[in-house]
Amino acid sequence: MKKCFVCGHETIEQGFTSKMLEDKGRFVIIKDVPCLICANCGEIYLETDVMLKLENILNRNISELEIISYRQVA
Repeated sequence: MKKCFVCGHETIEQGFTSKMLEDKGRFVIIKDVPCLICANCGEIYLETDVMLKLENILNRNISELEIISYRQVA
């Protein structure tokens, strides 16, 4: 990624975020998700491999609500 799609700023930094996903009334909060963050506006971008891992986490047999660390399951 060369620049932010939202503000056009050219500084995108590596970082971490938390994501909440929902499927059929089940919620999972995933902490420490690697991401790219615009240094200007804070827009967050997830790379394809991270998105695929998040999808795999959501497809697991999770309880109604789970809070997990990306680093522990990825």
